[in-house]
Amino acid sequence: MENTAPEEQYLRLNTEQNALDYLERAAIFIKETVGDIKTWKWVMIALSGALYGFAIAASAGTNPSNSVMTKRDKLIGFWDALKLCQDPDHMNMLIHSKPLILSESQKESIRFMKNHLRNGFEHFTPKLWAIEIHGMPQITIDVLEVIRFLALETNTYLHLADEEYNLVDSLVHQSIAFIRETALYKEMKLAEELYAQNS
Repeated sequence: MENTAPEEQYLRLNTEQNALDYLERAAIFIKETVGDIKTWKWVMIALSGALYGFAIAASAGTNPSNSVMTKRDKLIGFWDALKLCQDPDHMNMLIHSKPLILSESQKESIRFMKNHLRNGFEHFTPKLWAIEIHGMPQITIDVLEVIRFLALETNTYLHLADEEYNLVDSLVHQSIAFIRETALYKEMKLAEELYAQNS
């Protein structure tokens, strides 16, 4: 038998495909949270990756070196990318381009997801960490809505094939619909209504 080298195989990703992969993972993990609450860890990690990835893709423009790369040829950080996406002067690249405008709920959800949850999970220090999870569904919905805007509505030089565009839209829509049917989300909404009535 003749010895031959295996055929080379490559994993190829561009910026948009990398962000979309995170979003696809998030959608899978969201459905798994009903049976395994530890999966919320992976939801937060995947959502953070998707949000960061689409923020970079939306704000990169035609010359990423001048927009999303530092002078030392490193990618700008999470918060700098989101700041760029909210800057009208930067984001008005084309006639139909739009900057990101965050609601107060979205700002708080992103801050908590990134600073507290994602960072806490990825840089887990020796401890026992108990996390009340009723807030997770609303955080997830808020972040998914921002991801959808960055991917589909900024109208910059972000490159998604038609099937990728439709997949983003479908993943966000289906994930939000799924979350809103969970007992966890409904319990939180009921608690909010009761609190409002008694205030």
